[in-house]
Amino acid sequence: MAGTDGPKETRSETAPVASNTPNSNTISVNVFTAPGKAMVGERPKPFGEAFGFDPITSTLIFGEYDAVLVDAMCTVAEAEALADWIALHNRNLETIYITHAHFDHFYGLSILLDRFPDARAIATPKTLNAIMQIYLSTPVKQLARRMFPGQVPTKLVPPQPYEHDTFTLEGQELRIIEQGRTDCPDSTSLYVPSIGLIVAGDVVYNQCRMYVGDTTPESRKNWIAALDRLAVLNPTMVVAGHKKPGAPDSPSTIQETKRYLQDFDRLQKTAKSDQELFDQMTELNPHWVANQSWLMFGFPGA
Repeated sequence: MAGTDGPKETRSETAPVASNTPNSNTISVNVFTAPGKAMVGERPKPFGEAFGFDPITSTLIFGEYDAVLVDAMCTVAEAEALADWIALHNRNLETIYITHAHFDHFYGLSILLDRFPDARAIATPKTLNAIMQIYLSTPVKQLARRMFPGQVPTKLVPPQPYEHDTFTLEGQELRIIEQGRTDCPDSTSLYVPSIGLIVAGDVVYNQCRMYVGDTTPESRKNWIAALDRLAVLNPTMVVAGHKKPGAPDSPSTIQETKRYLQDFDRLQKTAKSDQELFDQMTELNPHWVANQSWLMFGFPGA
């Protein structure tokens, strides 16, 4: 699978923001990208790359003293590497925000909370409900342990429900944007107006094949509407939930994600077979990573 190098740190964005104190504050952001990883199991279709998971990101937003982490990785190795990386920033980790319920974004929480016991882990009530009802259910936990044998943390913990639509970092506002159904139900993004940052969760993908296998024409319309909501914010930096390691966190990823959905809708109507559809989408995006058939046609056993 694409992305065999170790976890990577991408560029840092900084911008001065207003402060209620005589000294001005600066909010910065760094992005941690874990590479794609192999899974145990059979592909749902006899084409595409070997069965595997796409590269994934966690984002650290930090001020002079404190920090917020967005999403928590999946495996022990990923979460431990992420914790070491966070520690290098020498900030007090206050909050871990989980953008949506997919287990690859929160199974690493217990590792992080053991390392940073004063941090709070939060998610919207809708996200938490999906986590508890689906992704912390016994069948899904067993599935994850079969696919990633010996790699999933022994202890799996949920975030706490957070009822508000904003929280702060050193006095600066972070806004939760409820997005509804995108690549999963009740997804969210996080917006930091003071630096023009959107941490999009899985609403946006960056040069990485998208999980459309669990969508319908109607849900893809909602996904496109969610992308349009992000675009009107005119961000300067957009971090996708899944990205090609080393790819820039460009606002153009919003339109690239939208184009992928529109192309998929258009080609799905005329393709004579699943493989033809897969090949046509691959031809349109030849440099995108995670060329997995399950991302397009659904998860085995789902």
